[in-house]
Amino acid sequence: MRSILKLSIVILILITSVSSCKKTTKGLMPTVTGQSGEVIVLSSKALFDGIVGDSIKAIFNDIQVGMPQDEAVMDLFHLNQEGFTSMFKTHRSILEIKVSPSVKKTKLIVKDNMYARTQAYMRIEADSNKEMLKVIEENKTKILGYFLKSERTRKVEVISKAPVQEIFDYLKKNKKFTLAFPSGYEIGKIEPDFFWVKKETPQSSQGMFIYTYDYLEEEAFDKNSILMMRNAMLKDLVPGQNKGSYMTTEMNFPISFNHFDFQGNYAVEMRGLWKVNGDFMGGPFVNLSFLDSENNRVICMDAYVYFPNQNKRELLRELEAIMYTYVPVKKLVKK
Repeated sequence: MRSILKLSIVILILITSVSSCKKTTKGLMPTVTGQSGEVIVLSSKALFDGIVGDSIKAIFNDIQVGMPQDEAVMDLFHLNQEGFTSMFKTHRSILEIKVSPSVKKTKLIVKDNMYARTQAYMRIEADSNKEMLKVIEENKTKILGYFLKSERTRKVEVISKAPVQEIFDYLKKNKKFTLAFPSGYEIGKIEPDFFWVKKETPQSSQGMFIYTYDYLEEEAFDKNSILMMRNAMLKDLVPGQNKGSYMTTEMNFPISFNHFDFQGNYAVEMRGLWKVNGDFMGGPFVNLSFLDSENNRVICMDAYVYFPNQNKRELLRELEAIMYTYVPVKKLVKK
């Protein structure tokens, strides 16, 4: 009798365990696939090859600002419904386009995690090409912004999981904020109010200059003021390989300059090209400068990429994602 009772208990435990396991795994979603910066456009071939497809291509194939060679903002990959197999359903970014007389109301639907975790999915429906073109034109900033932000959010999540501890701890102790740099980055230089982090490979170089200075006047966020401070810092602290050479801004290339809100702080973003005076090196940079009102200072995060004759967009976006891991120490303490 005791043996039967023990056997029943064992069976009950096994059944409960299996049931619990099913409930646990049922809610799990696969991770996303595909290359960073790539978007699947899901539509009929006729739609993609026609005027509707042209309007979509105009959004994503626009030239990325601040690159030495032309690179699209994002890369498009077309699929029709027949080709949209399980292999592609987990792709990181999907834009579905449907034009049909059966559509009762024009819709633009955004749904995160549609088929996979951290996936960005958008669906646009309209009853005619004319109506589809209208909704795309009215929402082109929203469409592109959604997929770009999703890429950055995804990068931030991955980077934040395992930052280089030496860099993280130095910034926390000495600069009163933290940034999460992924494996491969190391400290390049430490000076008063200047910190250089870099990642070197035989083919490429990525890095970020982090510097701070007192906020004394509103003009500190003028384009010329930011440029003057940038060039002064680089000339003094970032020498080139040749004697007397140094990094600076390429002034003969357009420099974009935008004001925006960075995590609740007044900020400006500047994009352009850097070069080395006295040498032949150069590449793209992005400078994010914002007001740290708590400490009455300006914080600059200035990222650069050197990857001659190769696409640089994703290397620079990795550095931009690192900028968005910024957390002031006061918030770390509250956590």
